[in-house]
This record gives sequence, structure tokens and C-alpha cells, in this order.
Amino acid sequence: MNILFIGFRDLVHPCYDDFLEAVGEKGPVALLDPKGSIPAQFGSAEIVVDQGGWGSHEMVDAAKAVKLWQVLGTGLDHFDVKYILDKKIPLANTPGAFSGIALAEHALFFMFYFAKNLHLSSSNIRSGVFYHPMNDELEGKTLGLIGFGASGRELAKRASALGMRVIAVDALPAAPEVLKEHRIDFFGKPEDIEKLLVESDYVSLHTPLTSKTRHLIDKRSLSLMKPTAVLINLARGEIIDEPALLEVLEAGKIRGAGLDTFAHEPLDPSHPLLKLPNVVATPHIAGATRGTLKRRTKAAAENIFRTEKGLPPLYQITSVE
Repeated sequence: MNILFIGFRDLVHPCYDDFLEAVGEKGPVALLDPKGSIPAQFGSAEIVVDQGGWGSHEMVDAAKAVKLWQVLGTGLDHFDVKYILDKKIPLANTPGAFSGIALAEHALFFMFYFAKNLHLSSSNIRSGVFYHPMNDELEGKTLGLIGFGASGRELAKRASALGMRVIAVDALPAAPEVLKEHRIDFFGKPEDIEKLLVESDYVSLHTPLTSKTRHLIDKRSLSLMKPTAVLINLARGEIIDEPALLEVLEAGKIRGAGLDTFAHEPLDPSHPLLKLPNVVATPHIAGATRGTLKRRTKAAAENIFRTEKGLPPLYQITSVE
């Protein structure tokens, strides 16, 4: 089958290399030349592998023979899902299970950053100040998970192993055996979010961006959090009302925030969030590990094999939300 790989900016490698290894001899595989003709490159493509889900209307229109549009990534908020579905083109992504481990580890990194006062400790040792500050332990603290999908569950396993109390809310139910396995002390519906915000020492977001979750964490939500609490976002930036978060952080009404995603990316280096000592930020790389890439490219290869056999793809997207 003719496969066309859409690389994302300067991050094509090692993702493209991992994909070539996973797909083996099922090619030929062509790497999109962003300066080349779109119709010429997409016209004969039977499979499009889209790194990150940045395909344009022009690309979709030119893909006359495509049998599968495979996104290497989870979020589709910057991809026009309705447009491609209206074209009757099968669309699939690689959902949270493939990046869950990476996201869980990154959330823990943020939690340890605050518990162990890394910013202040690094400053103190460079200033000759020893024996300060006094640190916290994660043992006995409460972690609140907003979203209990793959990454939320991976984080719950790791947090409970550290002796944390874990509570969660999600729009979808969870089986009793799953809650027991992950040692969830309380599991609620979206309307129980206030309880979670009030009780949690760390609040971690693991929900997709939809019309219902945009600005889910707003000024009122932030006002419910403990003054000692930390907000962590590895999901999508627009789940948080950023101006409201900035106001709360500047006033010291919560302890801090660990942020990997932002409402507008790339974030302006002069953004006031980056100037605050109670913010630790990373450039949307929480899920970007070699393990994640290997798992995603293997899933894409499997869907190509299924398409070749006339089978529907796994993880197919059939609706806008």
C-alpha cells in the first residue's frame, strides 16, 4: 500500500524511523515534503500517517484514494474531525493508553518538584544556604484526578504506591474491580468536582478538551482549592482559564502549578506565567518519550495491516466529540 507520512515540524525523527521499523515491508512509505505539491503527494496515498494530527483541508481534499487517516497522537482539538468524517475517510488516533505511562511519570515529576521545593533548594545551594527549606512528603497527601482514563489510572497506580490517597471524577463509570485495583478512595461524577477540589493537595487534569471541559478550571474552581494545593495540567491548556490561574498564582491563593500545555502554543517566552516562582513549566513534552513513540507507531502499523485485510481500524474516531 502507498503510505504517506506527515512529519511534524522538526520532530520528524525519531518518530518516522520508529514507524518505518514498525511497518516493515508494507510500504512504500513516502515522507511528505512540505514544500512540494500537495495534490501530487497525496493523490496516490492509500494510507496517511499524520504525526500529531495537523492535516489541512487541502491535504484531505487531495487524498482521493486514502483508505485510512491515522493520527499519531491522542488529542484532535487542532484537527478538523468533522471535515474528514464528512468526506467518509476512516480516521483513527492513538489514544491515551499509548502515552499514559509517560504522562503519569511527568505528573509525578511535577509533584516531587513542589514537595521537595526544587526551585528554592537549587537557589539556596547556589547561594551558600544550607539546611533549608523544610520539605514535604507525598505519603498521606490526597491526589485528585479529574479524568480517570489511561493516564489517570497510570498515575493512580504510582501515587497509591507512594502512600497517597487517590480520589477521582470522570464522566464515564469505572468498574468496582478497577477502582479497587487502583486503590481509589472516592470516585465521583463531574458534579462531584467540588469535593475533589476542596480535598486534594494535588489536582491533576486527565480529561480531553471538549465543549464541556473548556475552562473547566475557572476562577471559582480555583477558589475551592486549598492554599497549599498544586494544580497539574498535562492534558490541554484550554481546560484552564489561564488569566484566572495567573491571578490566583500571583496572589498566592494556591501553592503552585505544574503546566505542560497552554491555551496558545508555543507559549510566548515573556508570558507572565513563566516569571512566577510557583510555576514549573515544560514545553508540551510530557507524552514525548521513546516508549510512547514505539507504542504509537506499532499501533499505526497494526491499523495499516488491518486496512490491507479489509478490517476496520482500531481506535477509530466516529464523532466530533
